[in-house]
Amino acid sequence: MKKLVLGLFLVFSLNLSADLVSDGLKKYKKSDYKGASALWKQACDSGDTNGCYNLAYIYGNGKGIRHDYKKAGELYSIACDAGNTDACSNLGVILENGVGVRTDHYRAARLYAKSCNAGDTKGCYNLGVMYYKGRGVQRDFRIAREIYADTCNKGHIAGCYYLAEMYRKGKGAIEDKSKAKQLYARGCNLGSSSSCRRYTRLHEEGVR
Repeated sequence: MKKLVLGLFLVFSLNLSADLVSDGLKKYKKSDYKGASALWKQACDSGDTNGCYNLAYIYGNGKGIRHDYKKAGELYSIACDAGNTDACSNLGVILENGVGVRTDHYRAARLYAKSCNAGDTKGCYNLGVMYYKGRGVQRDFRIAREIYADTCNKGHIAGCYYLAEMYRKGKGAIEDKSKAKQLYARGCNLGSSSSCRRYTRLHEEGVR
């Protein structure tokens, strides 16, 4: 199962509940998860979608509270509708994998697209996976390859790795192990141990 793609907390509310969100973050950093969730619930109930997003994070990760992906999904949906691209991507992951809710690849793909169109790299990568697997969209290796390339150029480790895999295997791209090696090197430099291993293997095979 794909893990939730969780982003950073967004604590920049411009209303009276901003203090609730920031105070909740302070409690979270002190591992007072129940205190944080209480403040974020209060912020969310008052209409601050940053509070909703942070509370969804708590439910999705089971931090000081029972895992509840259904509740997390509901809260991410509120934040997504308000324009939080991380929330859209996280909700997509929940729907794609059917954790606590009915699997819905069609809606997940469109949430990823919404997130991607707003400039969220994680959303773009997830959309690339959907095109590669044909989940919620018609399978299209060319689109998947283009998305992987774009996310790789933006520093997304998995984007580099799976783009390299496409070139190494000749799946959705003309087989080009030299190109794959270059991409594995980029992924390795970004911190991917899997990319490092693939790079080493190709190097030992004499691929330049």
